[in-house]
This record gives sequence, C-alpha cells and structure tokens, in this order.
Amino acid sequence: MVIEALDHQTLEVIAGMGRQRDFRKGARIFSHGEPGASLLIVKSGRAEVSITTATGQKSILGLVGPGDVIGDIACLDGGPRSADVVALEPLVGLEVARRDVLQILKTDGDSAILVIIALCQKARNASEMFELKALASGQSRLASCILRLLKVQNGDAAADRVQVSQSWLGAYAGLTRENVNRQLKSWAKDGVARFEKGAVVVMNQNALEDIAMNDG
Repeated sequence: MVIEALDHQTLEVIAGMGRQRDFRKGARIFSHGEPGASLLIVKSGRAEVSITTATGQKSILGLVGPGDVIGDIACLDGGPRSADVVALEPLVGLEVARRDVLQILKTDGDSAILVIIALCQKARNASEMFELKALASGQSRLASCILRLLKVQNGDAAADRVQVSQSWLGAYAGLTRENVNRQLKSWAKDGVARFEKGAVVVMNQNALEDIAMNDG
C-alpha cells in the first residue's frame, strides 16, 4: 500500500489523527465508486478487496490485514473508490480524513517523495496481476496465485500456509471452486500442495514455482 511507504514516525502522526472504526464480519468497508474522503489503517482482522463487472462477475484483487492501509489511492487523488472492500472477519481500523493526510504531505517533502515511489510500485503490482490473470493454463494461474498470497500474507517470513477457502481462491485466480478442488487433490497426490482445515498447505514450493512458470 502507498501510505505504508512512509517512515514509522510519520505513520504514527497520521494514525494519531484517526478515529477507531469497528466492522463486523461481512461488513462493507468501502464501496466501488464512492468518494474517497478517507483512508483506513487496519489494526486487526482481514478484509477482501474485489471488483464486480457489469455482468455481476466478481474478481478478487487481494487480501489486507493488520498494518495494511486501504483506500489510500482515492484518499490521495480525491477520486472515487476503485474497488469494494469487505471484512472477512471482525475488523478494527483507524480512519483518517483526506485533509489530514494531505496536510502532512504538504509539510513533509521526504514523505511526499516516498508516496510517489510507492505509487509507482503499486502500478507495477497491478501490471503483475494482469499478467497473472492472463495465464492460459489454469494450474499455472492457480500456482501463481498461491505463491503470491504466500508472499502477501507472510512477507519475507518463511511460511507454507495460505488461509483461504477454495471458493475464494477460485475467484482470485479466475477459476471455479470445482477446478480449484480438483487441482489441489491432484497436487496432494504429487506432494505439491493440499487443502487442509481452511487453508492451502504448500508441501513443495519449488515444484509449485515450476508449475507457475510452465504456462503450457
């Protein structure tokens, strides 16, 4: 996220201007198209970021969790929200008004430069997602999505588990739940990955990376 690129002290100042918001599971935090008058710093809980086409097809763009900032792009440029954000579990956040965020950036040139750099990175990440969704092979797409979620959820920490449902993973990868289930069962037999207790467990990350690279 863009605002997360700021130094710790500046983030604390921004957070100090916020008011706490509590959202129940299933609550809509932001809606696509609504004015971007604020951003939200997530303190606890997870939320889903998605868009829905005119035909009603839902495409999941990603997950956010503690420490993440949502709504920052619309907050910065004053435009409408570019996606829907819904709480996947009870979520607590700090909502900061656009005027307060902009005032800090106006008076702190270093922070403004960091935001510009982060905006460029966000554009690169969007391009990567478009490339991922364009993969012809369903199993390559699914493998790539799992690897991306591992990185997003766990950062640089070593981990082998992605806490998502098969339905959610299908919407994220552009596949049906049935296809996800079938592929995971096949990978479990090959010792690559399996679905267990509401999560995808990666058993052989190198093999999964090979599958992601082989879009045949």
